[in-house]
Amino acid sequence: MAPQITFTPKQEKTFSFLKQYIAKNGQAPTMMELCKEFKLRSLRSVTQRLEALERKGFIKRDRFQHRSIQILKGDSSGISSGTIQVPVIASAGCDAMEVYAQDEFGEYILVDKNLISVHTNIAAIKAVGDSMQDAGIRNGDYVIVEVTDSVENGDRVVAIVGNMAVIKQYKKADGVVFLNPENKSGEYHPIVVGQEDSKIFGKVLSIIPGTEWVDDIKIEYYPEYSPRK
Repeated sequence: MAPQITFTPKQEKTFSFLKQYIAKNGQAPTMMELCKEFKLRSLRSVTQRLEALERKGFIKRDRFQHRSIQILKGDSSGISSGTIQVPVIASAGCDAMEVYAQDEFGEYILVDKNLISVHTNIAAIKAVGDSMQDAGIRNGDYVIVEVTDSVENGDRVVAIVGNMAVIKQYKKADGVVFLNPENKSGEYHPIVVGQEDSKIFGKVLSIIPGTEWVDDIKIEYYPEYSPRK
């Protein structure tokens, strides 16, 4: 499967600013101007953002010229026509029921439209904790979720227990719901609740690594999920 292109929120903000600045001023901003705009401590941080955008084919630079950034992709809004905004619904705990579920969208992440496929009710949730690390979900990762309560045993889900949100593996038996961690360390234990005491928010489809400057971000699909084109 070919890797899907995606923006982190900081990359999206940088790309949007570049588009707006060039449209307004007829030339690209300098490194110092970018550093000041995003309140970064070093020029290296600016370079990392530009390198990530360049690797993904959204900009082109001539490192030996001043104000040399060129936009290669994206419509007038600053967002590539091949991507879609997915709302990030706060955070959900992987360790335990530590993070409040929230209904308000305070952040968006851009993902490739091929990732969304035929699904229309999609959200992203930022994982907190490491009890799901053996499922490839690590602290700070963005988890792409299909908002649905139709899940099966073995699915990774986002569940609401009380007013808390957790990411766990789902299992139901005899009216009892088991929300299981996936971490071989033995530090974490299942959350066991009655079916009426929990609500399934959605099914985990894929993961976007939370590390901002990874090389060529890849979407890690679960074996049971294959995007349809």
